[in-house]
Amino acid sequence: MSVAYKAVGWNRQKRIYDLGIAGILLVAFGVYAGATLLLQPLTTAETLIIRFTALAALVLLHLILLIGPLSRFDPRFLPLLYNRRHLGVTMFCLAAVHGIFSIIQFHAGGDVFALVSVLTAYARDYFSFLRDFREVADVPFEVLGLGALTILFLMAATSHDFWLKNLGPSFWKLLHMLVYVAYGLVLAHVLFGAIQSEVSPAFPLLLGLGFCAIVGCHLAAFARERRRDRERAAAASDGFVLAARAQELSPDAGKVVVVNGERIALFLQEGRVFALSNVCRHQGGPLGEGKILNGCVTCPWHGYQYRADDGCSPPPFAEVAPTYPVRVIGDEVHVSGQALPLGTKSEGALLTALPTVAPDETQGAGVFYVGWQKTAPRAIAAFLRLRGGLVLVALCVVFFAAAFFQNPVDVGTFEFGVERTFTGTLYESPLALLQVDPGGAGGGKNFVLVGEGKFGPPPGLTAKNGDRVRLVGSLITRNGAAMIEVHRPESVEVLETSAGPAAPVVALGNGEFVGELVDTKCFFGVMRPATGKVHRGCAARCLSGGVPPGLLVRDGEGNGVVLLLAGEPGKPFKIDSELAARTLAVRGALELHSGTPVLRVASFRLQP
Repeated sequence: MSVAYKAVGWNRQKRIYDLGIAGILLVAFGVYAGATLLLQPLTTAETLIIRFTALAALVLLHLILLIGPLSRFDPRFLPLLYNRRHLGVTMFCLAAVHGIFSIIQFHAGGDVFALVSVLTAYARDYFSFLRDFREVADVPFEVLGLGALTILFLMAATSHDFWLKNLGPSFWKLLHMLVYVAYGLVLAHVLFGAIQSEVSPAFPLLLGLGFCAIVGCHLAAFARERRRDRERAAAASDGFVLAARAQELSPDAGKVVVVNGERIALFLQEGRVFALSNVCRHQGGPLGEGKILNGCVTCPWHGYQYRADDGCSPPPFAEVAPTYPVRVIGDEVHVSGQALPLGTKSEGALLTALPTVAPDETQGAGVFYVGWQKTAPRAIAAFLRLRGGLVLVALCVVFFAAAFFQNPVDVGTFEFGVERTFTGTLYESPLALLQVDPGGAGGGKNFVLVGEGKFGPPPGLTAKNGDRVRLVGSLITRNGAAMIEVHRPESVEVLETSAGPAAPVVALGNGEFVGELVDTKCFFGVMRPATGKVHRGCAARCLSGGVPPGLLVRDGEGNGVVLLLAGEPGKPFKIDSELAARTLAVRGALELHSGTPVLRVASFRLQP
């Protein structure tokens, strides 16, 4: 702080603060990544980054919101408060990485611009709860996270004192109070998103504990401050005046204050504050400039001594200095302007706001510290080192638990960047399929064909029904299901036209099947995980781009099979992409095309 604005650079204390943040995050990432890859070695790098940054940003947001009330309970937390903006900027950066990777992973590469997709992938569900409150769980969660990220960006961008000076304290404070709005949006983002996909109760339990900790600490701090306000009002009505603050006192040293025009000496002895007249009975020396020696207040002029509790000189001396009632409210020392009767013993007031340590242990008088100082007092540094170690241990436990209890990633393989040559017969009905020649890899099987990104088969595969072709693509497989991404349509070479009819179709009968609507490309192996509400935005883009839809049907043990959805013979089939990741009841005829199950859809309905 200064009369004119002056930038404050990184000093030693700020570097320690930032290195501490970086070190804790690196250790946390090591614990989480190590445990995740050990337990689920098929986890992709993108999934690892998205999950870790989300968890780390959420944990930091809780710590940021806890620092304020903790500083009310113990001023030794104040160094964390002074530099809390560093935590805030770090938290925003983690949240931004999470958001950017998620948008690219789930919404980019489709038929709609990624940010537009975030807001519109299933727009009609924004107010679904107005139709039926039971559908409130279907409310999109991405827009809530985008709103929180916008607020966090504004806070991070204006965290420097330059903006405090130019925006004005009132507006700047109002802007940064939006952190509570951001926290609410983040909670809703998690509750409407990831929590609905996770099966372990550990995640809602941890989220609930964090919420209760924040609310509980804020309410406790409010109750504490409210009680102090009442105590201040009561002290004022009794004639007590705020004379000093705890950090201004040092053990066994005096401090001179003025109360109602009278100079009064305050002394901190064995954790209690005493007040007596500043005037020595000998020659009027300033008692407040002396100190306590051998248990007595000692005048700096001639060494006359007085007991701090009753103002009496030790025998055989008979001098008595007036004493005054004292009250301690938080870190405030209040003194009455009305002296006690001479010789009256006072209990003083217990000082609990700050530890009573000797001056030579704190590198200065008391343990007061502000953020621009290069070095924190040793007592505060030791206090924060211990708490920092405890936080690190707690975070390691949290991140390990998150890795242990998170949903397993789906099994599947996408040979990204690896090109293979496939030869077989191309069919356009019921879906774009390549029946590979018996002698080739996967011979005799049908491979579903799709385009690059979140798109169906490229135009170069049309008008070639029944032709024997050779093409280049990347293989996608999962538990026997197979797909080829043809990202170079020009590689399709017709070897023989009208090679003959498709392999015989095995009719398995009509029925109704209940399952989750998925995009087959991601489910077969391009993305892991590829189910649930978190994946819904990606599935919506894939389905709207032409990727064949599938119905994920599970048995009682959770094992699932995907039925490719197609129209009845001679009829086209197009499903609303906004139904992605929703549960459908589909009625139709089930067929087996060279081992590929295809459900000819006659009708379907959305399940509650």
